Amino acid sequence: MELPRYEDLDAVRELVWERLEAAAQEPGHPYRTLTFGTVQEEAPDLRTVVLRTVAPEDRRLQFHTDRRSGKVEALRANNRIAWHGWDPETRQQIRLYGTGTVHLDDEVAMALWESQSPASLTVYVRPPSPGTPLEVPEDGLRPVVKSESVTDDDVAEGRQHFAAVRTVIDEVEWLHLHPEGHYRARFKYQPEKETFEGSWVVP
Repeated sequence: MELPRYEDLDAVRELVWERLEAAAQEPGHPYRTLTFGTVQEEAPDLRTVVLRTVAPEDRRLQFHTDRRSGKVEALRANNRIAWHGWDPETRQQIRLYGTGTVHLDDEVAMALWESQSPASLTVYVRPPSPGTPLEVPEDGLRPVVKSESVTDDDVAEGRQHFAAVRTVIDEVEWLHLHPEGHYRARFKYQPEKETFEGSWVVP
């Protein structure tokens, strides 16, 4: 596949957000599962999460998690976050930086819960919290959510453990490993102009 080469910063910025929007809708998209970073006890902490919603006009990315998880604790202590994604086919890397907020029982959390399929919510129907020690490897899920046809009623119990994490992006880094030469762009949000300003930087 011949890779296109982008020479317009606005086109790159739009490309990044368009691909993130697509990833939130397409399970097989390379940016559907992204690395999400927080700061915990003054050290970086990384994990893979599933991107659920994207709103470019609000600079917002969102996913859901167990409210008892370490990432929730980390966000409450330090709201700075980072995202990382890599597409091996187009050879493009994205890194996003911003802030994150945790939503438990408000409209944000309820809207995300109601928009998800029951199958994507089964992980919350388990009594032990993430990280609980076990003597044998197991998922801790209740049997009711291990059937092939999980319903809303089956996962309702898990709502008490559900949290929405909403992030707002203030910096975007884009890298293209192109056969004709690698190149990189950086975009920083300018509050007074309500827009991202971009520049080319050395890869």
